[in-house]
Formats: sequence, C-alpha cells, structure tokens
Amino acid sequence: MFERYLSRGLFFRLAILMSFALLPLGLIALYQTYTVVDEAARLSRVAILARTERAAIGERELLQRSQGAANTLASIGWTLMRERGACADVMRGFVSDHPEYGFAGLTDADGNLICASDNTGKDVSEEAFFIKASNKGAPVFSVDRSLADRERLQLSLTYPIRDGDAVVGFATLGIPKSLTSVFFTEKWQLEGIKFATIDADGDILSSSDVFPQAGLLLPASIERDKLLGYSGQTFFAQSTAGNDRFFAISEVIPGQVAVVGSWPADISDLASGPGRWLLTLAFPVLMWIAGIGVAVFGLHQLVIRHLSDLRTAMRRYALGEREHAQLQLINPPREFSEAQQSFNRMVMILSNAESRREIDLQEKTVLLREVHHRVKNNLQLIASIMNMQARGTKSEEVRGVLSQLQRRVRGLAAIHRSLNTNPDSTAVDSRELIETLVGEARLQSGAAAEIRTEVQPVPLDQDTAVNLSMLLAEALSNAIKFASLCPEGQRTVDVQFFLLDDDRCHLVIRNSRTAGAGDDAADTAGSAGLGARLMKAFASQLGGEQNIRTTETTFTYDIVFSLDTP
Repeated sequence: MFERYLSRGLFFRLAILMSFALLPLGLIALYQTYTVVDEAARLSRVAILARTERAAIGERELLQRSQGAANTLASIGWTLMRERGACADVMRGFVSDHPEYGFAGLTDADGNLICASDNTGKDVSEEAFFIKASNKGAPVFSVDRSLADRERLQLSLTYPIRDGDAVVGFATLGIPKSLTSVFFTEKWQLEGIKFATIDADGDILSSSDVFPQAGLLLPASIERDKLLGYSGQTFFAQSTAGNDRFFAISEVIPGQVAVVGSWPADISDLASGPGRWLLTLAFPVLMWIAGIGVAVFGLHQLVIRHLSDLRTAMRRYALGEREHAQLQLINPPREFSEAQQSFNRMVMILSNAESRREIDLQEKTVLLREVHHRVKNNLQLIASIMNMQARGTKSEEVRGVLSQLQRRVRGLAAIHRSLNTNPDSTAVDSRELIETLVGEARLQSGAAAEIRTEVQPVPLDQDTAVNLSMLLAEALSNAIKFASLCPEGQRTVDVQFFLLDDDRCHLVIRNSRTAGAGDDAADTAGSAGLGARLMKAFASQLGGEQNIRTTETTFTYDIVFSLDTP
C-alpha cells in the first residue's frame, strides 16, 4: 500500500526522470571515486599492518634476545650437565644478571631438571614446555606455570641440547608473563585495539587481554595453527567472541612467532568493508541529490506546498476544527487561487448548516432533560403521597402494600434522576442506580440488616435499567425482610453486580439465615407473594435465568442476563 502510494507521487516520478538524466555523469564520477578510494584503502591496510608490527617491537626484541641466550645455554649445555655443581651456579648467576628472566635450567632427555636457578632435580617430564620440545626436537615457545613460582604463568623458550645429532637434553628460559604483557600499552587498549602473539601451533604466547580470555580476540574462521601462514595479510573476520573485527598478522620471529592485531571494524572501515564502498558512492550520490533537490525545490514552491496546505485545511475541517477553517495560500498560482476560493465557499456553507443543527440539538436536549426532571418529580410526589397514606392508615396490611408500591415508584424515579443528571447520555450507570436503591432500602429498613455492596459500573439502556431496578427493589426487600442472624451475630445482605463477559451481567443478592431454620423461610423468601411473581416477570423481561440457592447460613438469589436482550 505504501509503496503504491509513493510510486504515484510527484516526487517519485520526478526523481526517476532526473536519475536517467544524471546517469552518465554518475557513472564517470563512480569510476573516478572508486580508483581514489581503492588506493586509499591499500595505503590504510599497509599502515594498519605497520602499526601492528610496531606494537610488537618490544616483544620481538625480547624474544630475539631470549633466543640468543637460550641458544648459548644449549651450546654449552652438554658440558654443564656433566658438572652439576658448576651448572647450578651458572644458572643462578644468569638469572641474577638478567632480571627479565625468572627461570633458567637444563633438563636431560628424560625430563629431569639437572641444574636450574631453582628446583634443581625436579621431574618436569609432565610440563608443557618439555612435552612440546620433546615432540618437536627443535626450539619451541610455550606458556605454562613458572617452576620458580607455581602461582604465576611464564613464557618458556626451550632449545634442544645436542651431542652430535642426538638430543641429550634441553635448555629452558622462563620469562614472567607479566613482562610480556607490558609491551601492549594502555594506549592501544584505549583505541579498542587488541594484540596476541602466537607460535606455529597456534598457541597464544602473550596478549593484551587477560590470558584466559585471549583466545576470544582471534578470528573464528581460521584455525589457529594456520594463522602463521597469513603473516603480512589484513582481512575482515568475526572474532571468536562473535564481534566483527579487522585483523592484521605480522611475523615476529620468522616461521615461529607472529603477532595478531585485532582492530575495531569502525576504525578500519577505510581499509576494507562497507566504509570503502560508501566513500565510492558518496560523490555520485551527492551529485544526484543536488540535481533532485533543485527540481524538487521548484516543484515544492509551485505545487506541493499549496496542495499540502489544502490537504491540511481539509483534514482539520474533517476533524472538527472550525475556528480557523478558512484556507489562506501564500502567493499561489491562478489555478490554486481558484481552488482556494471554492474551498472557502464550501466551508462557509457547511459551517452555517452545522451551526443550525447544533442549535436544534441543544433545544431537543433541554426538552428531554425537562421531561426526565418532571417525570422524576411526579414519581417522587406520588411516592410522598403514598407515604402520607401509609402513615394515616392503621392497617398493617395496607401500610405494607403502600410501602411496597412506594419502593417501586422510587426505583423508577431513580432511573429518571440518573438520566436527568447525564442529559448527554441515553445510558444509565449500574453502580449509581444500584447504590441509590440500596441507600433508600437502608433508610427504610433502619438497622434491620447490614447491607453490603460490590457493584461494577456497567452502562445500561433505559429498558434494561427499569426492569433491573424493579427486580432489585423486590429482591432487596425480600432479602431484608427474611434476613436472620448469621453465625457472627448480625443480619447481613450482600448485593453484587458485575460483568461475566462482554455482553452478560450477573446480579447476586444474598442474605444471612439462622442455621437449622428449615426451608419454610426460604420458600417464603424465594417464591411466595406478589413480590416473587413480579421478580419472575422482571427476570423474564430481562431475558435472564434465575437461580435460588440455600445453605445452612445463607439464602442466595442470582440472575444472569444479556445486555443485548431486545
């Protein structure tokens, strides 16, 4: 629907025409911009790779020095291993003279620590550095627990000690893990750039992140042991943590160690990815927007703004605004000036007709309110006359009949009072009606019973309200009359009215009765006399279903009826 509406508009059609007119120029601009942006992207990738290499300079120097030191120890290792006393002194002296190392030691081919700066004689055959070196028989890097302090991690560099072609042991240097992490300074972290160094097996040797989480910054689409083969390359990929990142890989020690730089995607958009294409399209799109803008501005000034004012005036008038309904266009063309005059003439004619209709409606409302007022007063006058007759008679039977008639008349008066109070509504509020009838019942009964109500407000039409009020008056009179002491020691009457669903109402009247009183009182309250016959008639008028339930302590009358009953 919206697409169809948009395609039929003037703006859309004009944009199509201007797009065809500007297409040749746009293609030329697109090619030229792509060439410039492609070269800028290449330079950006080179710069990112260079920054990655520069970030690992400190660690590269440390690892290269460590390689030289380990190679030196391995070259004299076979000699030192045969002189264990002097060997231990050499290892301790080496660590003392080179504080960047936390451990130095020589291990035989079986994993026994022949001599070391600490823990001489320890079996290291289960340590990661020894297992890795034994399997490869070549210099290896690994990260494991420090032999000097098991609570800390260390970066181990292990070189094989050879006697001819046979490997007879290994020389190991331990670099504290905390030392390798300082090369990736806080400056990089503030920019959101992360680094990790890996060996040929894909094992992480150092990282700018906390070590257990270091693996999350590596690309998920490339196996770790193959990352070294991507040295010198840059690419977009998703990290193991699930974030889109830009990766740059550079060798630290050829064939052995590489550094992986993980850059935020937004920082490196120029190097690759959507940012590059956005720049390519930027100039042609701006040129197209400028051409469209000139045409649209002219169309808006001559046509669209006048149509918009006319549409706004029509909508405001349709929504009921009459004070400023006249249309005033600013410097319109002749065609729109004629349309403005026609619209203003139509508004004037309709407004006059509407004013006459409102006057007629007000007169009818006043008359209807006066009718309800007079009917209410007449009914109250009749009730007052009945009250006077009841006081003047000595017959209890006559007084009772007059009292019942008076109650019924007052019920009708309550409906007309509600309609008179709300002359704009043809509906009667159930809560107001029921509370009024209950209030009159309280006045008439005095302290005969405590009447409690729980009423949900429901709008009732006049016919339903009349039948409900008459039914409630009769049922309430019976409930008060036949209420007896409950186990709590008082007479109670409960009146409940609520909606069961969208169009059905439920009226419940419950009075207390003395346990063991028998069924005579229940029969009298539920089915005897004129009141019971009237209740049955009113229930029939409501189209409802009556139900009477009796327990040891309560007598309940309820009816369910529909609001849509004709």
